[in-house]
Amino acid sequence: MGIKTVALYPTEKEKDQFLETRFADESYCLEENGVFGYLNQKKIIQIAKRSGAQAIHPGYGFLAENGNFSDLCKQNDIKFIGPSGWILRMLGNKIEAKKIAKSIGLPLLPGSDIAVKDEKSFLRIANQLKPPFLLKAANGGGGVGIREITEENEKDILEIFRQLQRETKSAFDSDEIFVEKFLKDPRHIEFQILGDGTGKVLHFGERECSIQRRHQKLIEESPSPFLDEKTREKMAKLCVRFGERLKYESLGTIEFLIGQDKRYYFLEVNPRLQVEHPVTELTTGIDLVEKQIRIANGERIGLNQKDIKFSGWAMEFRIYAENAANNFLPHEGIITNYFVPGGKGIEIHSFCQQNQRIFPYFDSLISKLVVYAKSRQRCIKRAKRAFEEYLIEGVPTLIPFYQVLLDNPKFIAGSLSTSFIESEKILDLLKGRKEEIKVAFNNNNGEIKKEELAKIIAHLYLELKKEKPAALEVSKWKMFERIKLLEDQYGD
Repeated sequence: MGIKTVALYPTEKEKDQFLETRFADESYCLEENGVFGYLNQKKIIQIAKRSGAQAIHPGYGFLAENGNFSDLCKQNDIKFIGPSGWILRMLGNKIEAKKIAKSIGLPLLPGSDIAVKDEKSFLRIANQLKPPFLLKAANGGGGVGIREITEENEKDILEIFRQLQRETKSAFDSDEIFVEKFLKDPRHIEFQILGDGTGKVLHFGERECSIQRRHQKLIEESPSPFLDEKTREKMAKLCVRFGERLKYESLGTIEFLIGQDKRYYFLEVNPRLQVEHPVTELTTGIDLVEKQIRIANGERIGLNQKDIKFSGWAMEFRIYAENAANNFLPHEGIITNYFVPGGKGIEIHSFCQQNQRIFPYFDSLISKLVVYAKSRQRCIKRAKRAFEEYLIEGVPTLIPFYQVLLDNPKFIAGSLSTSFIESEKILDLLKGRKEEIKVAFNNNNGEIKKEELAKIIAHLYLELKKEKPAALEVSKWKMFERIKLLEDQYGD
């Protein structure tokens, strides 16, 4: 698009570890260790002003859903490439989002319409719903702040309620919790929308995201192998109506849980660019990020719904620096050997390079393999070939996990659910593979030494306790999730 770019990096000694500093027109040091500089709103605004930047693109993490940061950009005459602050705040609260969904006729799972703050109210709703049901943090995200209740013992479920209240207060600065009926073996399907702020909203089809671990997506594909055309069209129209109601501006994703009987229920809205946007771009031929930037620049969508044509099949595989055989434990380390697949229908979205350090305090997503073909079966075959070629050594990754999963008959047939990994015993198959999975680790077999681990956790806890509400407002959950994972693995 001919737009000059400005990149950010944590400290001077780490500058060469961030590939974007090599390709951007300018780069600036945040002068803060780890993740914290990227959450320092005032410093980011200062750098934007110093560089003369007219806009900030928040990507799909950190500040992307922070309404206060959107407002701060506006106050400083810098365009936040995303929705307005009030939209972000409203949709960031799942209870408020459900109210809007209900007003336009989107089906909701049975549960509480308001936050459940006291134990008496919780027990009343629990007795009405009966297990199984879910407790969810109203301001949660990324799979954090969810508990499944399967027992009817009053003492036990009260303790789970109290524990989640404490955790959500720590992670999200809010103890708002709501109750939602548990849907057994659902599919997770989402619709991509785009609005220009005038009331015009278009949809770009759906993505199926049912393959998950810890309530977080691993594989996304478009179209869904489950939806029939009638259901697809009905859901898409409701999503457009949702966007029109808010005069939505920028990209957004409306997410659903769908039972095996094809009854669908509104889940939440992600008012930002999604990790999985490339699969929609491949099946529509439309660059969503370009559209997002043009709308932020005051342009109109420039398309009508009839102009959006769908063809082929696309899949995205999120490659995390995690050991799937060890409960998807994240790892740090140095990438000692790196070779990517190529060829027709293959895209690699990654910052990785030879000698790349994988840091313990960032999200463990290090690469995305995106595959496109004329049909789902050809897409799967192309993905299998790509994973045979993809080489990342030095840290464990999910590549061996995907190689096992792509051989599963039910996956090949498109018979999916959010409990697929457990129900199909994919991790047991991974551990029982006869062939040796060659993964070269750096020091200490690729695991964090306990002394280093203690320092990381102590540092994160101290940072969370600091009086930095503006900087940490949205992304506490990322650090909170990592702390919980590390503690689960290594103990107190």
